[in-house]
Amino acid sequence: MMKKIGQVAGIILPILILICLACGFLLEPNNPNKTHIVEKYAGPSETYPLGTDALGRCELSRLLEGGRTTLGIVLLGACIVFVLGVALGLLFARTGGRTGVLSDSILNAVTAIPPLAYLIIMIGIWGNSIPTMIVALTVSLILRMIKLAMTLTEEEYGKAYARCAFASGASHFRILTVHILPVILPQLVQFLCLSCSDMILAISGFSFIGLSLGANVIDWGAMLADARGTFEMRPALLYYPIFLIFLSSLCFNLLGRHVVRRDF
Repeated sequence: MMKKIGQVAGIILPILILICLACGFLLEPNNPNKTHIVEKYAGPSETYPLGTDALGRCELSRLLEGGRTTLGIVLLGACIVFVLGVALGLLFARTGGRTGVLSDSILNAVTAIPPLAYLIIMIGIWGNSIPTMIVALTVSLILRMIKLAMTLTEEEYGKAYARCAFASGASHFRILTVHILPVILPQLVQFLCLSCSDMILAISGFSFIGLSLGANVIDWGAMLADARGTFEMRPALLYYPIFLIFLSSLCFNLLGRHVVRRDF
């Protein structure tokens, strides 16, 4: 009984934390972009619960706004990766012959390119923006999801239950969607959760090194970049976004860990 309670908590608690981080902007106490120079580096107060930054902007409001930006990109990208990646992976797994060898070879070559390369190329084409970040991250992860779905589907197609279903007259579409997909779904969801953690770190890391989402866009990586110059004066400004990056990544990792447990 206690084991099941722990497993339920291991799924529900991370989801609740992620929802709070993604929707926290609805409770912003102040305008995250409004500056108050005379109140810069103010300590925690009733007006500014976590104090202010170098321009007198409310730190809590900026953290909540950064959660909307970062997790909004991650969740939208995850939906695109999952839907297109799984659908194309199931489709390509049954192409067979030369087409299958060709598609597999192309995927092996393209997935070897790191996400940073996609981002640099697309920033050069479209400039820094949220759509550029979404496209760069999803292109890289969709290809990896396709590869994973293809590999798992081909493994399951060789097993006895799939062969029996085919011998009984079931169509390839039914075998893929009714018999194979439920079996491989936990592993696909686990990969997606781990990919969400990678996306959080990628978005924050790119913003930190200067490949931001735009001049007026707030995200946790940009907050880290702004706070590193004031570490000695207000180290908390650096700790807050680091903690939220760690917490959100941990939540996705916990979800990925629990979703593959068959005894749940």
